[in-house]
Amino acid sequence: MTKAKDGLKIRDRSREKAVITQFAKKAKLLGVGTRLANDVAKLLISDSVRIQEDGVGKPLKGKTALVVGGAGRMGEWFCRFLSNRGAEVVIWDPRGRLRGYESLKAMEWAAASSDIVVIASPLGVAPSELEMVLDSSPAGLVFDLCSVKSHIAAQLREAAADGFLISSIHPMFGPKACSPKGKNVVVCDCGSEEANDSVSQLFSSAGSHVSHTSLDTHDELMAYVLGLSHLCSLVFAGTIRASGKDVAELKKVQGPSFERMSRMARELSSESKRVYHDIQALNPSTRKVVSSMEQVLRELKKASLDADPVMFAEMMRSNGEYLEVD
Repeated sequence: MTKAKDGLKIRDRSREKAVITQFAKKAKLLGVGTRLANDVAKLLISDSVRIQEDGVGKPLKGKTALVVGGAGRMGEWFCRFLSNRGAEVVIWDPRGRLRGYESLKAMEWAAASSDIVVIASPLGVAPSELEMVLDSSPAGLVFDLCSVKSHIAAQLREAAADGFLISSIHPMFGPKACSPKGKNVVVCDCGSEEANDSVSQLFSSAGSHVSHTSLDTHDELMAYVLGLSHLCSLVFAGTIRASGKDVAELKKVQGPSFERMSRMARELSSESKRVYHDIQALNPSTRKVVSSMEQVLRELKKASLDADPVMFAEMMRSNGEYLEVD
């Protein structure tokens, strides 16, 4: 039941293979033959799958869903999440296909008739693909996943005013998350209380921490929660690169702080360059954040080079007080 609640697949072939291999290794230590061990492991897995398939609930059973942009990484995540909760899922994505799901050549009929329509399109094309969905007069719940809302805010509000069941969310996790359980999901009000309630229930029932905000407030918050975090990682990595030092040499003498910052910067560098640029460029609050960074760096430069530690200590104290650090 936990897998169904969290939106996880009942079967994970790679995991099953690993379990069988481990089972065989332990059996060998006990003098049990490999073939017998493999047969027993497969039987146990098969019985476990049967029990899960018969006993778990499917809150979206009988529902249909269209994931626009379903071939993308977060689109794929939502296809898995919705289908594992019982929905019949199809995708529309001019950028590619997704194995295991029907890929539509045209979205209009599915957009109009589906119980759930998810806009998982890249930020740059989200406005046009959202408009295509709305032009189809969808009767079901519609919501987007955009990490910046300003460039689609007017469309969302207008759609809600026209009576569409529409909301806007921001899952505060990436496509590598196995489950939304324990993760934050932000629901942005577009003007449809019914839609907000429906999408909130979808995630709260899966164990997510759901919070609510306005479209405008969302972008201001994300400029710091996402944008600033990304910029700090880029500054860290760029400063090290500019030093001319060999990274291997630095790692030999690294401490916990350097290791954490390096890991964050390395993970960031492997993400989509276009997506992370759009998170900065499309957010109207980015300029304010960058200006604040520049001011703080000037103050930090002065405090770091001053022989008197008072200014530096005061910066640490006031930051700690703000962050409630002992």
